[in-house]
Amino acid sequence: MPRVVVTTAGGVRGRAAERGVVSFRGVPYAAPPVGLRRFAAPAPVEPWEGVREAREPSPVAPQDPRSGYGWSPAAGADHLTVDVHVPADLPRDLPVIVWIHGGGWVAGSGSAPGYHPGAWVRRGFVVVAMNYRLGFEGFGAVPGAPHNRGLLDQVAALRWVAENVRAFGGDPDRVTIAGQSAGAASVAALLCARQARGLFRRAIAASITGETYTLAQAGRVAELVARAARVPATREGFAGLPPVRLLAASESVAQDLAADPEAGVRGSVPLLYHPVVDGDVVTGPFMQGEQAGGDPAVDLLVQTVADEWTLFSRSGFAPVATTFEQVGAFAAAVGLPPSAVAGYRALLPQAGPGAVGDALLSDALFAEPSRRFARAHTAAGGRTHLARFAWRSPFLGGRFGATHGLDVPFAFGNPQAMEPFLHAVPVLPLARRLPRLGSRVPGVFPTPAAAALSRRVVQAWTGFAATGDPGWPEISPAGTPVQVWGSKDVLDHDRDPREDLFAGVEFRPYDGEVTPV
Repeated sequence: MPRVVVTTAGGVRGRAAERGVVSFRGVPYAAPPVGLRRFAAPAPVEPWEGVREAREPSPVAPQDPRSGYGWSPAAGADHLTVDVHVPADLPRDLPVIVWIHGGGWVAGSGSAPGYHPGAWVRRGFVVVAMNYRLGFEGFGAVPGAPHNRGLLDQVAALRWVAENVRAFGGDPDRVTIAGQSAGAASVAALLCARQARGLFRRAIAASITGETYTLAQAGRVAELVARAARVPATREGFAGLPPVRLLAASESVAQDLAADPEAGVRGSVPLLYHPVVDGDVVTGPFMQGEQAGGDPAVDLLVQTVADEWTLFSRSGFAPVATTFEQVGAFAAAVGLPPSAVAGYRALLPQAGPGAVGDALLSDALFAEPSRRFARAHTAAGGRTHLARFAWRSPFLGGRFGATHGLDVPFAFGNPQAMEPFLHAVPVLPLARRLPRLGSRVPGVFPTPAAAALSRRVVQAWTGFAATGDPGWPEISPAGTPVQVWGSKDVLDHDRDPREDLFAGVEFRPYDGEVTPV
């Protein structure tokens, strides 16, 4: 029989056990963001009488219907919810992992099949996956409304965990937050946010993105969206737009950015929304300044992949450099001096412009923000472990290598699941060209070596979440050991020479005139 758990708002009935896992899906942690609550901070859940059915995923947050996560204009608004997955025998006082999905701040869902955490639950965890407001709804600048509503949603979800997870068998004093890409940047933001202090003990961040907006830039984006939607840039004007019209207006602005020849790399991946440095939830870039590295009381595991940018460049989403002059333009766009191009060419002497450009942007947009956040956390007095996923996928003849998002299905113990990989970028052109493949691609990850690698990554992540020890040494004054995942794992003690190419480069909020990184 399905299990019933009583939360602070009422009872919920989960699904019957499946492979040792009982799931409670679509459990609200905040009131639906509609009416006067639409652009407000998350409001408390309104209690209900009796038992609420929690067997089906809740509606995902509004996003481009082509993202692949199932949103449509007919979807309901009750998407500030969590899915809770527990062992079927409902033991007590288990460690907890809270998963924060990625998707460029504009797409994704914690209920996606590729994120099913059965491997974690069967190792003795309660796993909570959240949805939060995305795009303009979550990060657009609305006069008279709080900034960073999506991050405030995440804080509210963590408070719900603190108040309710014991009823599901979890220990609220042993919570680990984990996320990838925008989810990893969310982890970094929560580590730095005073509102989230004390709500988690450990954190796993896979591929941290470094971009934030100034208040002025967030306001300029909102003005463009209002103009595209033909409404005043006021709270009332935005509130009068149904989500589908806000999405259409955002898409129009993004297309204009993509068509701007002066936009460079920013135009090639036209993501309009990022955390805003509002002086409250976000007080500055996560990897530098007084808040850099976040709360040192939290143990941290940071992971990157070897070929982050190939998911964008080799899918048709972003241009591939055909000359080294174009690589120089990429470098300038991310704040690197011309000497950096020479540095990358020296480190990759056999590589052409495309591969050099991919390596440069992989580091600038993901690897260096991740490394720098890890170093800042250590400098603040925190315990930090580093890993790099270097296993290269044979998908499409090895076209992508160890690309952005590839580590996620391995970490979830489901290395044949392609959904997080294909949809790691919202509306990825490759994903649209392969609609019939679904979430599994037969023959892509079939090898015993890949399955064994997945088991090792699962063991490391869950071991860290349970004890703070993933199985290799932490960063210390004696060195910076990096666990390199591959067909054969290596513990690399050598400093990455590409870090030196970023010496003196600052991460600063984008204000529309200067380029971050």
